[in-house]
Amino acid sequence: MFRNFVTAFTAACCLSSTVVFAAESSNPPQEIPLYRSAQIVKSTPVENASFEIPLAKIYRSGRGWEPEKVTVVEGSSVQTLYKIGRNVPMESVESFYDQAIRNLDGVELLFECHSRSCGSSNAWANNFFNDYLLYGADSSQTLWVAKDAQQHYWVVYLNRRGAGDVMVRIDEVIPKGSDQNIAILAQFNASDIPRIRRFLSESNDLTTIIGFVTSQADHRSAVNVGDQYISDIQFGLSPEENQDIRFINLANMGDPALGADRVIFIRNQ
Repeated sequence: MFRNFVTAFTAACCLSSTVVFAAESSNPPQEIPLYRSAQIVKSTPVENASFEIPLAKIYRSGRGWEPEKVTVVEGSSVQTLYKIGRNVPMESVESFYDQAIRNLDGVELLFECHSRSCGSSNAWANNFFNDYLLYGADSSQTLWVAKDAQQHYWVVYLNRRGAGDVMVRIDEVIPKGSDQNIAILAQFNASDIPRIRRFLSESNDLTTIIGFVTSQADHRSAVNVGDQYISDIQFGLSPEENQDIRFINLANMGDPALGADRVIFIRNQ
């Protein structure tokens, strides 16, 4: 009875909130894993906007640059930039993300390019992604565009800068969902403290944000695991942030579609 109550409560809170992320209720949330030495540079949530999903190489159009083919998606996104050390072989990074994308549940690879077949790296960095940190040699770039079983789009671009660092940009674009979806502002692995902190520091009005934490039992109960996740997250926040944001421990009693060992943020307004 309590499990059903929590599931219904979670769904009601999500569906009454401002919809930013939408995850199909029949599929668990997905993510692209972190390369072992990658460091997060920035992660930016973008709400209620139009996004161009590139489906071909970039080329000069009039006075500017744009992909030869795009699809426009209305929804929201989390755009994350990572840096990987200069001593890491480019082939290793490229192979890792190629496999990670292909391992997404129900993945459909919409576009892929390598090296000069992608077009100008300068154009991708400064005209499409608007991030000069992505600029590198045309010959060392790779771009993947995919759609997963939840109909989320993934745009992954990597290149090695002149300074030697490998930069990886991962955009997850979530189209506006139907009323049957679970509405989610953002979602992360519950132990990914740097990304959670970055998201919260760049979010507006934390007093309206609720973080649902899911967990599964190890040698401790699922409830105790969830409590530890919340404690670890709160330890990394400022006193003001801790005062503003509210966390709810769902343990393993929420909707299975939310996944386990996750923190799921909604806006309660």
